[in-house]
Amino acid sequence: MRSILILLITLLSCNIFELDANSQTAKPQSARQQIAAAVLPLPEVMRKDATVMGYAVDMSLVTLRKGSNGMVCTAPYPEQKDFDVRCYHESFMPLLLRIRELYSEGVRDPDLSKTIDAEIKAKKLTIPDHPIAGYRMLGPMSAYHPDTNMVDQAIESWQSIHFPYKTAAEIGLPEEGQVKPPFPYVMASGTYWSHVMIEHGSVPHQK
Repeated sequence: MRSILILLITLLSCNIFELDANSQTAKPQSARQQIAAAVLPLPEVMRKDATVMGYAVDMSLVTLRKGSNGMVCTAPYPEQKDFDVRCYHESFMPLLLRIRELYSEGVRDPDLSKTIDAEIKAKKLTIPDHPIAGYRMLGPMSAYHPDTNMVDQAIESWQSIHFPYKTAAEIGLPEEGQVKPPFPYVMASGTYWSHVMIEHGSVPHQK
């Protein structure tokens, strides 16, 4: 399970927050288009009030829109091969931003995970003391259609409910590999990245 935790954190650091080697040629879409794409993982009723982070002309990560419902969504990184958009509760953002900071400094796993864990336990880094939700869509960029802001069935969609340091047994669900989706299960049981996965597979055309 630890190896899964490492993979998730590394992907999160790279795909959402860190600029890649092509950053000098990447060009962001308009703020309006980035916002529209970023909120797609959320239920429609939650989209208009979510905060959205995306990319400025110089490819720096900025807040494109300040929301009011506690959710923070990140726009897809320009010129990536994948359409990868995620939303998390704002109380989870200090953890994610700290991961980004360490990654940008060249810290990699297992040192990255050890550092985060130590900072949490030393109360240098605050994490939620209550369950918090996450939402994600992932698939080939070709399956996202910016002209209509719709995705097709090549895009997968799922939700997560994070329970830092809780085990699957404490939550009352099986661990990954013990059941098959759509039955929910726990990933990274017992770690600060412990979360319930609620998978749906591919999603129908939607906007």
